[in-house]
Amino acid sequence: MHLFPVPRDVIAFFPYYRSYSYFVVGDEICIVDPATYEVVDVIDEGYWRAPGRQVAELRLSSGQIALIRDSISRDFPEADLRLRLALGAEIPDDVELYEFPQIVLDRAPELRQFRFLVAGEQIVIVDPRDRSIALVIDRA
Repeated sequence: MHLFPVPRDVIAFFPYYRSYSYFVVGDEICIVDPATYEVVDVIDEGYWRAPGRQVAELRLSSGQIALIRDSISRDFPEADLRLRLALGAEIPDDVELYEFPQIVLDRAPELRQFRFLVAGEQIVIVDPRDRSIALVIDRA
């Protein structure tokens, strides 16, 4: 089977698959871990290509992303989430969202309208108005 790099439009929704590969079966994209060659996710094309899908886009500089990583401690409480961390996905109401530290807000004021949570090795930035994911940042 031939594997391909994950396309940019898929990475826009699933940024943590940037270094992964994929193959297609029918209308589904099978994401493959490059280290183990195991299928780690199966994504229906309709999920990320739905017509008229609106997602709050948040663009941060590499410096701002580094500041966020540095300002959220490694022992920060993790949310217990059982959902795919994709742009536009909604965080359940019972999951606590946190305000960014003041040092982050001073250097990235656009984050004042957002909240965050930590899930596994990701920092998830959420629009609290509709609880949709606006950006996912790898902690490493």
